[in-house]
Amino acid sequence: MAQLPQHQTNRRGLLVDDYLRLLGVNDVYAIGDCTATSYAPTAQVATQQGRYLARLLGQLAKKEELETRLAELRGERSGLPEGPEGKVKNNAEEIESVVKQLNRVSKIRPFHYSHQGSLAYIGSDKAIADLPIFNGNFASGGVATFLFWRSAYLSSLFSLRNRTLVISDWLKVKLFGR
Repeated sequence: MAQLPQHQTNRRGLLVDDYLRLLGVNDVYAIGDCTATSYAPTAQVATQQGRYLARLLGQLAKKEELETRLAELRGERSGLPEGPEGKVKNNAEEIESVVKQLNRVSKIRPFHYSHQGSLAYIGSDKAIADLPIFNGNFASGGVATFLFWRSAYLSSLFSLRNRTLVISDWLKVKLFGR
């Protein structure tokens, strides 16, 4: 960080641009809590940033692959003798196809965070929720929100085994206490 004093001036975290690239350095990306962005340092933001960065890196790899293929095709085209017209025509069509793909892949959009809402367990079988609905926010709390929180938690678990273990743990706590 001492090598980037003019770009990295925030003590709270790393400064990044709209594409999550570290300011002052080429091809270095930063996501999550270590960045100083206008987004809250939550798992929801980090998850969306991670998905965006995975897509972006995939796009950059595809772009590099297409550029290499295009260079190969152009090299083949210049090396072809003038005689075989069919080969030259097929090569030109393939070059055109690769250029179209390259143009599509080169369009990189900046990161955009989409707030999906917040849920929090507050104890005593109660929870609070703040959900964006129809260009507004819906805030609620209580036992019904607690049941919603539990269903959202269960749906986020990957395996049936984990869901079963969590439900059985909740039942044991309800029946026997902590």
